[in-house]
Amino acid sequence: MSVGVLTVSYGSSSVEFSEFSDTQLPSSYMAQASLEFSQIGAAYASGPARKQRKMWSVSSYVSRSKWASLEALYEEWDSKRAEGDNLAYVNITDELLGNPKTYNAFFTEPPSLSKLAPSNNTIFLATFVLVEI
Repeated sequence: MSVGVLTVSYGSSSVEFSEFSDTQLPSSYMAQASLEFSQIGAAYASGPARKQRKMWSVSSYVSRSKWASLEALYEEWDSKRAEGDNLAYVNITDELLGNPKTYNAFFTEPPSLSKLAPSNNTIFLATFVLVEI
C-alpha cells in the first residue's frame, strides 16, 4: 500500500480511504493528558493513567460503490453494538505515513455523505469519526 491510506474493516468487509478532502491527515491524539503547575511552580502531569488514544476524523472522496461498502460495514457494526456487545469494534489500519499499524476503534460519529456539486453524481464526500478503544 502507498502512503496516505486508511483501511477500515469489520468482519469480512473492508474499505480503503486515500483521497482525503484536504492536505491535513485525519489522524490525531485525543487531548487527555496535560502538564499542570502547582502554586509554587512545580510541574505535574494530569490526565488518565493510560496511554492517550488516537482519533481519526475522516473526510474522503468516495464513489457510489465505496459509499455502499462503508454504509454496509457501519450497519453491520452498529447492529452488533445495538445488541449490547461492548466488544463491537472495527479495525482501522493507519498507513498514513507508510508505517502500517492496526487499532481497534469505535464509531463516535456515523458516516455521512455529501454531494460535491449539484450536477456531480459520481464522486461524493464521506465523513466519519473513529476513536481508538
